[in-house]
Amino acid sequence: MKKAINLFLISLVTALGCVFTSCNDEETTLSRAVLSSADVLVFDAIPSGFQLITVTSDADWVSECPDWVTISPSSGHAGQTEVEVSVSKNFRENAIDNPRKAVIKFKGRNLESIATVIIRQGGDKFRDPVDYTIEDMEAAADETVVRLPNMIVTALTENGFVLTDGNDYAFVKESPNQVSVGDKVSVVGEKFTDGMRMAYIIGGKITNEGTASVPEKTPVDITATLDNTNGKKYQYVTLTGDFDGTAITVGEMTCKAYFMDAAQGFEVNKLGGHKVKVTGYFAGMASPVVNIIPTEIEDLGVNEIIYFFDDFEWLAPWAAAGKNGNGSPSAGDTIGDNNESAESPQISAKGMVIDGITAEKAMLDKGYSFYRVTPDSDNAGECIYLNKNYLKFGKTGYQAGICFPSFDVPSGESVAMEFDWSVQRKGNGNFDPVTLYVLVDNNGTETEFDIPTHTFAQNDAFKWIHATVDLSSVTISKDTKISIKQRDWKLTTANRWFLDNVKFKQAK
Repeated sequence: MKKAINLFLISLVTALGCVFTSCNDEETTLSRAVLSSADVLVFDAIPSGFQLITVTSDADWVSECPDWVTISPSSGHAGQTEVEVSVSKNFRENAIDNPRKAVIKFKGRNLESIATVIIRQGGDKFRDPVDYTIEDMEAAADETVVRLPNMIVTALTENGFVLTDGNDYAFVKESPNQVSVGDKVSVVGEKFTDGMRMAYIIGGKITNEGTASVPEKTPVDITATLDNTNGKKYQYVTLTGDFDGTAITVGEMTCKAYFMDAAQGFEVNKLGGHKVKVTGYFAGMASPVVNIIPTEIEDLGVNEIIYFFDDFEWLAPWAAAGKNGNGSPSAGDTIGDNNESAESPQISAKGMVIDGITAEKAMLDKGYSFYRVTPDSDNAGECIYLNKNYLKFGKTGYQAGICFPSFDVPSGESVAMEFDWSVQRKGNGNFDPVTLYVLVDNNGTETEFDIPTHTFAQNDAFKWIHATVDLSSVTISKDTKISIKQRDWKLTTANRWFLDNVKFKQAK
């Protein structure tokens, strides 16, 4: 096989040589075409030896490289030549220098007959850091190496820490060594920006310079302004609301606050259904999500007992990946953007894979199951989709439904169900005539609960409809199957709908 490939390369070079001509053909023996078997070579700061590549040409060639790269042989003739490429140690003043990069060239007679190879050599990218303020760091380009001197650690998180210069705050991830609240440190690292447009540092070197008093600041209460909380800077904040085990809600506000990188020791799994007061750092907002790094959580007592809740925010990585798996196009937001044409990847899309599994497989692993039908099939093709971050069911001629994972309910307790839903708007402004119902199946004994249909008029804007279903007339156990389906089933028409924020709680 290698011989066949080599013969192909030689033939290709010969063919290229017939294409590229020069008015100086009779004045040079250099090649009309030169190819290299590699595009990039990577070496360690202290290299272990040379790397071998093959240069193919139809005539003579020469090379060009910086003084820290050695090419042997540095020139050659027609055919294939094995070339050794080596680099010197990347040292300066008896210490490893910054990483470096160069381009080496294997040259023929003109611009068309040059093969280039990028040479990358590792080094200490944190060797010569430049001092930045937190504000200047936030404005710097991603991957900029920065040094934040004389900072004070104000909070520890599971994967990093928060620090301050007395005015602004910064978040450091992947700390190379342990720090404590009150430590005075200088941090060298690379600046990056997360999906919420918040700057952060990947720690490279941290120098502990003693201890200092943590500046006292009063947190800004964002309870009443949660929907309008925004900005690209970390802020010290507090928030009071109802925690459902996943997010904090405040009344009828659209936004919810989610814990980001909570420090070890916070037993948030025990606070579902409680009212809480959280103090910590605002860490970005992309409606309807507000991220908070918690430093203190005060339990204000039981608000409601929740047996199961899912707002589907955990599907965000799949929604961001999009149907092609490269983020383009990512899942849209039909309801939030009032856009009936918003991108809606199938939950089983082969390109939309995270950690090797599709969104559908991730939901099946959590205990969900689905219904898919057409007028002549009880097991139709895919017709369930993902928006950001909620589900869409059905397409023209296909209907779909969902069965929820089982959950435990104490004996004798009654259950209420809540969820948000909406329906698809057609291009002519009319909304699909969808009517939903809840089906409770206890080992073959089925009970149906009607859901009032929507009241959208032509060309109305999309909005969520909040549904509450009293299930106290039936027994709910871990063997109970609870589903949402649409009343009109196995139709040829379009009956499409959306689902979000499903909750099963103790009925009052």
